[in-house]
Amino acid sequence: MKKKLLLVLALVAMISTSAVFAQGSDEKKDSADEKVTINVMYWDNVQKPVIDQAIVNFEAANPNITVESSIVPWAQYWQKLQTSTVAGTAPDVFWMNVPTFSKYANNGLLLNLSDYVAENNVDITKYPSTLIDLFTKDGNLYAIPENYDTIAMVYNKALFDEAGVDYPTADWTWDDLLTAAKKLTKDTDDGKQYGYMASYENQSGYYNFIASNGGYIISDDKKSSGFDTKESKEAMQFLVDMIYKYGVSPDGQTMLEVNSPLDLFTSGRVAMTTCGDWSAPLIRDTLGDKADFVAIPKSPNTNERKVIIHGLGWTGYAKTKHPEATFKFIQYLTSKEFNKVIGESGIVIPAYEGMADDWVNAIPEYNLQVFIDAVDYSYPYPFSNNTSEWMNYEVSAIKDAFTGTTTSDEAMNKIAAETNKILSQE
Repeated sequence: MKKKLLLVLALVAMISTSAVFAQGSDEKKDSADEKVTINVMYWDNVQKPVIDQAIVNFEAANPNITVESSIVPWAQYWQKLQTSTVAGTAPDVFWMNVPTFSKYANNGLLLNLSDYVAENNVDITKYPSTLIDLFTKDGNLYAIPENYDTIAMVYNKALFDEAGVDYPTADWTWDDLLTAAKKLTKDTDDGKQYGYMASYENQSGYYNFIASNGGYIISDDKKSSGFDTKESKEAMQFLVDMIYKYGVSPDGQTMLEVNSPLDLFTSGRVAMTTCGDWSAPLIRDTLGDKADFVAIPKSPNTNERKVIIHGLGWTGYAKTKHPEATFKFIQYLTSKEFNKVIGESGIVIPAYEGMADDWVNAIPEYNLQVFIDAVDYSYPYPFSNNTSEWMNYEVSAIKDAFTGTTTSDEAMNKIAAETNKILSQE
């Protein structure tokens, strides 16, 4: 979720001489008049304006609590978090995602929020149950969702109009996708125009095709990979064939040569692709009303569609010196009030029940409701205790398949073998 929007950081003057990062554990409750400083860390500059305002509002309502914030770019975020949690210098409040949740929860590094949720009568049913389950371990909740994301197909209406091809509908299958992609692929004065981009990205790309076809990434019990199953291989082969058999998609090397594969769509070189809801503001800024969204095509083998659902949650450091103030700020960042601000900003889909409508209405020229409806046919983001280990291998092997360095079948078998080895050691 890397987009625009910048505001000058507006923090209320410090009213505490507490260290920038909380160190050590302290079970003592903050007294009513004790002045404390807590720290929040996240990675996305896009949300800086709304989080800055949240801090201002929160400090005004809680004059004894000062909040200091830091933005650590995605490329350094997890290394920074790992180092600081081990050293005992982690921020009090920080973003947590699904793939890395187990690692931190299993190592006792996250603040158990369950008692605070009960004491403050926080209604957890207001958030997507899938995400609540993903942020729960052994019956205890360790993060509360701020936003969630799903996947849809985006298409360039201008290119469809020019080719005289009907716009995609929710009734489409992969066969319809391929038929339209062939009609939309052509040579132009500026180079090749492709009907579809079969992206090598997992969350916004091939995971959704695998799940739609009845395959899976890892088993529910986290003990085996599903990449070598017939259903998963069929889905991946379909995508690779879009490149090398049918020639309707740019190849992996072409995608690697741009900043992001989606750039090929926003530049008008690709007529269709799949993407996450977080791309809507970027697409609006580059293509305006020339684009729109529709549900991803169904697998012709299962007549079903499934898309990945993922989300970010706010969590606390287990060793924070100020657990009550930490939870109070988490509660505000996940409140109905703040979720409404997020929704109206159009940045991401707020997780709080009913607030998604504000996000849909923020960019009225698009059919953003498709991302909300996708929750009903969503597939949880795959993870295990050591997600990053097997996923790094997976991403590398998939790129080899998409660049033609290896076959799709070989890549899938290698991913399964390596993933099974890692899972067996968890």
